[in-house]
Amino acid sequence: MADIQTTVLKKYGIDIAQENIFKLYKLEKADLNPQELQNAIDATRKRWTQSVNGANEKNAKRDGERLAKADKYEAVLKDDRLRKEVFAFYNGKKTGNNATGNTEFAKEYFKLIETSKKLKKEDVEFFFAYYPAEKKNKKAIVEMLQKEFKIPGIGSKGVEEESGEESGEENTSDEKNKKEKPFIVNLFQKETIFKIRKMFEYYATAKQTPDVIKKYPQIEESLYEYLRLDETDTLARLQTFVNSMKTEVFNVRQEKGSDFICMVDLFNKLGELCECQDVVDNFEEFKLLVKYPSLTPYMYSFVEMKKPTLKGLMDVANKEYVFRDEADFIISYYNPVRDNFGITNSTAIIQIIKKAQKQAKANKVLDELDKKLGRKKQRKLAFLPTLIYGLIYWPIFLLYFVFEVFRAIFTQLGKLAIPVFGVLFLAMNILLPKNLGMDNMLVFRKLLMKEEWLSYLQESIGITTDNIISLILYSLLVFVIFLIIYALPPLLVALFVSEAADNLNKQYDWIGVERTFQNIFQKLKQKVDTQFREKKQYFIKSSVFKILINVLCVAIVCILVKAVPMGFKAFSEKTGYFQKTEPVVQEEQSDYLMEEDTTAAEADKVMVVTVRSANIRSGPGTDYGVVTTGVEGQEYIATGDQEEKSSGRIWYEIYLDDAREQTGWVSSKVISEKE
Repeated sequence: MADIQTTVLKKYGIDIAQENIFKLYKLEKADLNPQELQNAIDATRKRWTQSVNGANEKNAKRDGERLAKADKYEAVLKDDRLRKEVFAFYNGKKTGNNATGNTEFAKEYFKLIETSKKLKKEDVEFFFAYYPAEKKNKKAIVEMLQKEFKIPGIGSKGVEEESGEESGEENTSDEKNKKEKPFIVNLFQKETIFKIRKMFEYYATAKQTPDVIKKYPQIEESLYEYLRLDETDTLARLQTFVNSMKTEVFNVRQEKGSDFICMVDLFNKLGELCECQDVVDNFEEFKLLVKYPSLTPYMYSFVEMKKPTLKGLMDVANKEYVFRDEADFIISYYNPVRDNFGITNSTAIIQIIKKAQKQAKANKVLDELDKKLGRKKQRKLAFLPTLIYGLIYWPIFLLYFVFEVFRAIFTQLGKLAIPVFGVLFLAMNILLPKNLGMDNMLVFRKLLMKEEWLSYLQESIGITTDNIISLILYSLLVFVIFLIIYALPPLLVALFVSEAADNLNKQYDWIGVERTFQNIFQKLKQKVDTQFREKKQYFIKSSVFKILINVLCVAIVCILVKAVPMGFKAFSEKTGYFQKTEPVVQEEQSDYLMEEDTTAAEADKVMVVTVRSANIRSGPGTDYGVVTTGVEGQEYIATGDQEEKSSGRIWYEIYLDDAREQTGWVSSKVISEKE
């Protein structure tokens, strides 16, 4: 029976499980002569045309959609073979044979519900009320339930009477055999469940209406995403949005016509839901019902959650939604809503929940990462397809890794402004004094000692003053000069880095590229998963060839990495190009002889003080204490020892007495050799 459904769907785009063509054309049998069929077609088209031009806008819209597909309906009816097979599909029997009809979905549904409780007549009534499309197979399903599940008190007529209401919304009695919860919050009621289902029906109609899609392109998303429930933290915010949209879609419907009735119905129904007490009491859980609507009828029917029940529910969930693993499913969906459906947990499930809560910590980190990267959750692959997936597509992963490295660098470049300033500031304080013979910022430590600072000012810039105001002004001047030299260039570079990072991140769509990669990975993973499950042997064989190609590429790259430098070196040795020529160093006299000659030449060198007052220190540098002072024109004999500082100044050792027993050190800034 499923074959005829697929055939008609592929050829004509009509799902006969959702639309009963025989009822639309009021046909009671498949054996029709051409005239009888044509009369039925003409009568139906006339009826629909009158409805479209009538006053009932809802019926006008419905029959207008039917008229648009009338040619396809009639093509099925005019094909004798298809007409008979479709009739048999609707009536649960094949021509000339007794058959059970399409009961596969119902069987899976009740088999899962049976793991949680003993099936009763009320469960069958709920099934047909929630899934009205399954009524076409009612007789076959009831026979299947009687035979395989032994449900007492059911029959096709009895079920028809109980489930005949179009939506079940008016039935306010809670027929589930569950323990009542305390009056802290309300459980989700049956009428609320049906209102949610009806809301999704209106939304599905809107998604199939071209004018609605053109006006509201976001309608192609899921209802949860369209309502932005992930950003809606309170029911009041949702009600505000719904009220504004109710006004908007009503005005649009008045302006553009009946195509927008579905939008009016959608927000009217959503407005009713916002006033339901169980939605008020359980708003966060209500959002989960909107996010995962296919699971709602199962959760409503469960009484006690057991291991087989949980496993079956996860299988249903994984057909439409993506959960990272069992822990993610339990923490994200099951645990938050189970109390709101009055479901009790078995001992085994309690242990599973505890384990899931521990695993949730790891999943939370992954979820936060997915959220920041704009990625959706991804279901885990089995080990073998995961391994094959990695071996086949590793070049894409490598490219993605390079992208992430660049992204991490450039998106965080603004945060590097301060470290860049610090590094450049330190580098300039080290390199400039060494190469240009200048003091660095460390010289200001001499401010702590007045005598040393005065001596530095005198020796470095030739300033001598005892006036405190002048001393402060000169010190500030020196400090500003040093800041300009050592701090201003690093500061300008840091500001440039910060500004460039902001401009780059504004102009380049990092998130867009990231999501593109994620979409590629998701599609490739789905492709691998599908091929592995459907064509396992063929997939493995074809994957081996792709993996070998990748291995060969890696081998070629490794050979090139090793061979290119070796070839370049051989070329350089053979031709002489790109070879470094060592400078020829001439022989010189030994350092020992040079030092002796220098010492001998300088032994009797006479040094003369060239400033008004010169400090003579105990060692070669201003860090050493002052031994005595010399006046302008005073002469001293050099010992021959001298030391050159990083600033470029030379410190000479001189004799302080005629006996040449006491010595001191003086800077070339204040003393020179006598001519």
